[in-house]
Order: sequence, then C-alpha cells, then structure tokens
Amino acid sequence: MKAFHRVALALALALAATAVSAQTSFRRPADAVHYRRAALLVMAHHTADLGAMLRGATAFDPARARLDAQVIHTLARLPWPAFGPGTDVAGTQARPSVWTEHPRFLRDAERLQQATPQLVAAAQRGNIDALRAAFFRTVKTCKACHDSFRR
Repeated sequence: MKAFHRVALALALALAATAVSAQTSFRRPADAVHYRRAALLVMAHHTADLGAMLRGATAFDPARARLDAQVIHTLARLPWPAFGPGTDVAGTQARPSVWTEHPRFLRDAERLQQATPQLVAAAQRGNIDALRAAFFRTVKTCKACHDSFRR
C-alpha cells in the first residue's frame, strides 16, 4: 500500500510540474481528456481513502492522511486547463454546461483550490476533528461542481 501512495504522489508531482503549460500542451482533444481523467481519478482515489479514514471505515493513519491531503491539494490545480475548447467530446462525464457556463465552472474549480490548503494544514496538525471538518468543506466544493457539471 505504501508503494502505491509513493507512486501516486510521484504522479501528482509530475502532473503538477506540467500544470502551468498544460493548456497549450495538448496536441489533440483526446490528450486533454486523458490528462484530466487521470488527474481526477487519482484525486478521487485519495479523497476516498481519506474519507474512509475519517468515517472510521478504515484505521486512521496520520501519515497516510497527510499524504492524501497533499495529493488532493496538488491535483486540485491540474485538471481545469484540460477542459479547454474542443475537449467537449462524447463519452466523458462532463456535461455541456462545462463549456456553456465555463466561468462558473472555473469558479467552482477555484473554490476547491481555496479549500485544499486548510485540508493540508489540518492533516499536518494531526487533529482528526479539524481534519474531518476541513475534509467535508473540501468535499462540499467537489459535490457542488459535480452537481452542476458532471453527468
């Protein structure tokens, strides 16, 4: 399990290193779709892992919680440039409203990015109650975006 987390963190850091140029680096719409799906998949894994610990479904591991929070924070910045023009292809979970209401979509993404530093800080402090509160504030931003923009 620890090896998986190390690989996931390495992937997150590699994706973060390319995030600044991500908007212009996609040669084809399919490349952008693949990029955003990968980032969101890894973020979903770490969100589910941290959520399971905070709900008591799995044992709480402070080191793993810190890793999960950091990966979520890193990945929260990555997928949004990959929702650019021409990437509204069939077969994705994105609703057409991603593109027709793109400024609102990006505001929702920004809300997630604003929530994750508190998640990381709470994980670093190790106070499970503070972490639980920060986690559910973060997940609330995810849900708001999913409700409007995900099939």
